[in-house]
Amino acid sequence: MKALLINVMENNTEVVEANELKDYYRLIGCTTIDIVNRSIKGKRYEIICDDEGTFKADPRISAIDDMGNAMLVGNLIVCGQADEEGNLTDLTEADIKHIKEFTNIMGTRKHPEGLLMICQMEY
Repeated sequence: MKALLINVMENNTEVVEANELKDYYRLIGCTTIDIVNRSIKGKRYEIICDDEGTFKADPRISAIDDMGNAMLVGNLIVCGQADEEGNLTDLTEADIKHIKEFTNIMGTRKHPEGLLMICQMEY
């Protein structure tokens, strides 16, 4: 599946192929995942994230809402909405462009130098 990795540890994005659970663990850098459905400025995506990310010593915010509230932490894999059978789908080039448009370096109290974050995320 063609997806977009939001890497908050290296402050970059990368188009990746993620097809299996081991890919998710490797790309996110975790041992427990969750898949959530969120909107990024009006368009819905499935987002694979670290289910225990907030329990880490230095959780890095990777997605915020329009008021600057933290929505997700750690590296994220953003993919297309699940199909009718629940399978994750590929991102299109237009999807990737849309997500990148709302991905910015934002400073936080613990990381004033800034972290790469998806902005304008909603439930």
